[in-house]
Order: sequence, then C-alpha cells, then structure tokens
Amino acid sequence: MLVPQLRYDDTNHNGIGDYTIFSQFVYRSLLSNKAPVLQHLHLNLGARCPAIDIALWIDVAVSRRVRELEVLIRSPWNVSFSLPSSVYTSDTLETLRLIDFVLLNIPSSVRLPSLKVLHLRTIDYVDDASLPSLLSGCPNLEELFVERHEEDLVMGVTVAVPSLQRLSMLDRNDVNGSRYVIDAPSLKCLNIRDEALYDYRQIENMPELVEAYVEITKRVPHKFLRSLTSVRHLSLCLSLSEVTCPSGMIFSQLVHLNLYTFAEGWWTLLTYMLQDSPKLRVLKLIDKHDSVLCGKETPIGWKPPSYVVPECILFSLEAFEWIGYKGRRGDREMATYVLMNAACLRTAKFSPESNDVGTKYQMLKELASVPTASTSSQLLFD
Repeated sequence: MLVPQLRYDDTNHNGIGDYTIFSQFVYRSLLSNKAPVLQHLHLNLGARCPAIDIALWIDVAVSRRVRELEVLIRSPWNVSFSLPSSVYTSDTLETLRLIDFVLLNIPSSVRLPSLKVLHLRTIDYVDDASLPSLLSGCPNLEELFVERHEEDLVMGVTVAVPSLQRLSMLDRNDVNGSRYVIDAPSLKCLNIRDEALYDYRQIENMPELVEAYVEITKRVPHKFLRSLTSVRHLSLCLSLSEVTCPSGMIFSQLVHLNLYTFAEGWWTLLTYMLQDSPKLRVLKLIDKHDSVLCGKETPIGWKPPSYVVPECILFSLEAFEWIGYKGRRGDREMATYVLMNAACLRTAKFSPESNDVGTKYQMLKELASVPTASTSSQLLFD
C-alpha cells in the first residue's frame, strides 16, 4: 500500500475472465495506495481495456498528485484513447509519456506548470493546433521527444518553447505541403531524424546549442543549416544534393564533427565544413549507418579545399577517425590530405570496412607511407 511507483501491464491477460481479475486488481491496488507521494504510474494496456477504466485510473493518479505518467495503448483496430482533461491541468506532473494509440485532444485550457519532460511517440493528433496548444501550457518544459508515424495526416509541426533545452524529433510522415517550425532559443541538444517531404522548414537562431544530430533525407534549405552555426558538437547525415548553398556558413564554435559518408556528395560537404569550421579539433567520418539514404562511391579523385589549407587543419585538428574506411583512390587522397597538413594532429585512427587481412595490410602500408605534418601524431589501425 506504500509503494510509490505503480506499473500495470495487461499483456498476459487475454481472456474475458482473466481480464476481469486484472481490472479488479488495478482498482483495488490503486485506490488503496497510501504512499505519501505517487511518483510514477505506468499503464501498458490493450484493446480489451475499457476507455472509461483507463480514464478513471488516470484521474485517481492525478488526484494523488502523480509526478510521472506513462500511457501506452496497444490497439489492433487503430482506435485511439483520449486522456481525461485532468491531465492537462495537473500542478504536480513533471514527466508525461504518451505512446501509440493515444489521441492528443487538447482542452481549451492547458496548465502544466511543473512539466519538464514530454514524450509523444506515434500518437494521434486532432489537428495542427494540438501540439502548439499543449506546449503553450508548459512554461517550464525542458525536454521534448516527438515521433510521427507514416499515417499521421497532420500537415505541420510547430515547436515554440522558450524554456526547451533538449529536443528530439523523429518524423516518417511523407505528406506533401507540410511545414516544420522550431523556435527554441534556450535549446542545448537537438536530435532530428527526418524522412518527411516538407515544403517549408524553419529553425530560429539557437545561440545556446551545444550538440546536434541532423539526419534529413529531403529538402534541406540553407537557412535551416545556418541556424546550427553556434553548435559545438555536430553529427551530419544528409545529402549535399538536398542542401541549397551550403558554403558561407561559419561554424565558429564547432570543435567536434561526425560526418556520415554514405550519402551522395558527402565528400563535397566535408570540404565545405573544413573550410567553415576554424576551431574544429575532432573529425570523425562514419560509413556504417541504417539510413534510407542511398550510398554513393567516393569520386575517382577528391577535390581538396581551394587555394589555402583550411584553418582548422593547420591550427586545431587533433583527432581524425574514419570508421568504414574503404581505401579507394578518393578515400586515400582525402586521408593523405589530412595527414600531410594537420600540424596539430595527435591521433589518426582507421577502421577498414574489409575483413580481408591482405587488403587491410595494403591499406596500412599506404597510410603509413604518408609523410605527416605533425611530428607527434599516432597512426592507429583497427
């Protein structure tokens, strides 16, 4: 009766009589709970559970001043459950996680002053205003996770939260004519994995941004990338053919860059990033990934930065790593360029894609024969 965390899962209760026993147990244990603070209520419920019961259990938890609420609804008939209105006016709720067949039916008044963490995974929305209406009532929200599914018919995503510090967005929606707006001036961490075909993308300036992972497969406008120029740690997974005018953006604070090397034009994107990141200290090229982007071969000859060696290569780059190194001509030229010009380089690590011992040995011989600008650099070969 004093347990502060309650988890109810009906996965193993399939029969009608069996489910009645489960439901009675939930009512008894929930209503008799006397814990001073109800820290956590987690509901993992299937289609057999009546909506009126779910709503009542959540109402009881809210009246008990619950701090963390997680609702996962499994519905083979694609029927969504609407949360009771009491959830949207809870003074104590700090974490809210809604998963699968939950309908975000927002009342006219939303007031969640304590909410700091909000996760919305493949849920349903009444209309485009549902998410903005919910967020408008969360003045202290710090973390937001939004995952949209392919059947989601809502045309746009708008996130405008001044207090937000961590944002993750996974979007597999492929509806033409949709839009995408993020306005979060306090954001420190951004994670975007986006396979959607948006006509309009906009991210306002994020001067506090420290870390970002960006995987976008379609339509990446120049202004979108420009909003990331204050970031310190950046992972880029996108095709240059989808980027409009990538040059001229100075990443003045960038010290760590991860670049995924399977997307079309990645070698040219790398050239731009080297030219425009004067403080870069760590460069990691990664070939292994499960994205839907189609990999392209490195060109026969790699075109290095024009005229002068980039500032970061000469004065700041300390670590260079290549995961999935193939040893093709373009790869060798790129690796050679870094080794021969990076005067501050401490380690250069290569992890070949091939498992053939002879091929690996040949790659090692080629790289070991390159004269390095740094007298203290170490060549590491996995």
